[in-house]
Amino acid sequence: MNVRRFLGLALFTYLMCAALAVGGVDSTNQPTTTVRSTIALQDLTPQQQAERVEALTEPSTTVSQPSTTVAPVPYETNCQEWFPTAISVGWPNDTETLKKLGRLLWKETRCLNITPLSSDPELAKRFNNSDHGIAQINELHRSYVEQVFSMPFEEAMSDPTLNLRFAYLLYSELEAEGGCGWRPWKLC
Repeated sequence: MNVRRFLGLALFTYLMCAALAVGGVDSTNQPTTTVRSTIALQDLTPQQQAERVEALTEPSTTVSQPSTTVAPVPYETNCQEWFPTAISVGWPNDTETLKKLGRLLWKETRCLNITPLSSDPELAKRFNNSDHGIAQINELHRSYVEQVFSMPFEEAMSDPTLNLRFAYLLYSELEAEGGCGWRPWKLC
């Protein structure tokens, strides 16, 4: 960028900030009228009161999820924002696996949840149209995915949690057979 353009841009930015900062001050010194809305409160009926008390005294059925502590990985490891989700669906919480998972997610989608039906057709076109989701699960797994999740393939694989779960199932099955779990993504 040339120096004149840079200085012009810096001056423009400074003037815009100054204009916004000063714009809030009324220089005409005329009084302003503030319209206030009013809210009418009504007493609750005895039935409504009883329902509120019952709702407030019922024991909570919400189970709090423990926070996921991720194994230490190097700062430069890609896609770390997906690690807590991956660990929650079964991926091992160890440094080497997470580093390789980050590499996989970066290689496949640059850490984005990409599907062929993505809202950005240009983005979806850059990736293989037969692959779905954050881990780019291939269409050839359609019947297996639908059997595991009891839902349509596209719907299941567009959910990053289910996508990472299925990726883990592929990985773990290959590892259990003594093979390389990263084979579907050509990372062996």
